[in-house]
Amino acid sequence: MAHMRDEFPDKTKKILQERVANRCSNPGCNCLTSGPNFDAEKATRIGVAAHITAAAPNGPRYNSSLSREERKHISNGIWLCQNCAKLIDSDEKTYTEHAIRSWKSETECRIRNELEGGNLLDEDADLQGWSCGHCNTFVAEGQMVCTGCQAEVAYHATKYEVIEARKLGGLFGAMIGGMLNFSVPNLLNSYFNLNIPNNWGLGLYSLFIVAVPAIIGALLLEEIKHSQYRNKPPRFFRQRNI
Repeated sequence: MAHMRDEFPDKTKKILQERVANRCSNPGCNCLTSGPNFDAEKATRIGVAAHITAAAPNGPRYNSSLSREERKHISNGIWLCQNCAKLIDSDEKTYTEHAIRSWKSETECRIRNELEGGNLLDEDADLQGWSCGHCNTFVAEGQMVCTGCQAEVAYHATKYEVIEARKLGGLFGAMIGGMLNFSVPNLLNSYFNLNIPNNWGLGLYSLFIVAVPAIIGALLLEEIKHSQYRNKPPRFFRQRNI
């Protein structure tokens, strides 16, 4: 039997539309999604409640770990015009879940500011941010994705940089632990006339002596890697899942 799509309830669709004031949530589009029809008793509608992660298997960005209720929850939806809805589903490598959620967050924040009477022109003049290194689009402080080229914005060390730092730190720590494991018994035996087995008998003590420096080394190198990017301008990555 074919898997049924986990569609949004009508109430959820309505709320998604209203939260962005009936505009497309793609910051680069921002078009109205409904307006007057030639027929005075009709309206033309081009807005859709799109799934961020697919409503059914084999769809774009499908997440099998979500329950059916989570898949059709408002947190998994975004209001878009029909063009942008087609766009994100046609190129899921570019339009990742992270990028689309950034659209949703940015647009709702902008609409909330406008709803509360904020002067967008004055606020933009004082907005802190940087220019994207790839397309020169202005990126506000805290923004996670460039709206011009969809590059991801990294304010700290990326997860891959952290993983590599942990590996390197753990390796150095384990080497130091190994040296201690081999040399300390001989030193203690020589100076204090003890009879400690070489390598501590290769038991739990030996494992502990190697493991603790490895863990400390991994944590230390991770912290050093994070410190390299603190209080510095963000970096822009066009590859996904940094």
